[in-house]
Amino acid sequence: MLISLNLPHELTFIRMADTQIFGCTSCYKCAKTNSCALDDDFESIFGKLVMADVIFIITPVYAVIPSRLTALFERLTSLLFSTKLMNTVNNPLLNKKVAIFSYCSSQICDEKDLKLIFQKFVMTGYRFDIVNYEYLNDFSNADEEFNHDICEYIKNVALSL
Repeated sequence: MLISLNLPHELTFIRMADTQIFGCTSCYKCAKTNSCALDDDFESIFGKLVMADVIFIITPVYAVIPSRLTALFERLTSLLFSTKLMNTVNNPLLNKKVAIFSYCSSQICDEKDLKLIFQKFVMTGYRFDIVNYEYLNDFSNADEEFNHDICEYIKNVALSL
């Protein structure tokens, strides 16, 4: 989908459906070693997020949050909290440029819930009741503005970088 948009940026795709990522087991190995004990794709994905100049999370809405994305958020929380990086200036994801896009079969969906959760990974002073991180995209009227076309919405945000 995005490759066909011919964007003037180098892109690295992580298709979560093709990854193996487990939920956190609360073993706290990450607190001692700065890496996760579980043998799955998390460390690779985390490394890509750290190296990225911009992070786009694009997700269909089949459930509130798809299971692998939930597992990723859970593991990010555990790693950043256990290593005492969350909510500090030493967080390697701090102030990353981020856009979150959510869609279902017939429309662009409001991504507020995902933004509320994700902002704790990229900022200090985050809140759980309002989106107070400056994301690259704002849902207000996006579905109408882009005529239900998620690709046009993503392209518009990407070209604004």
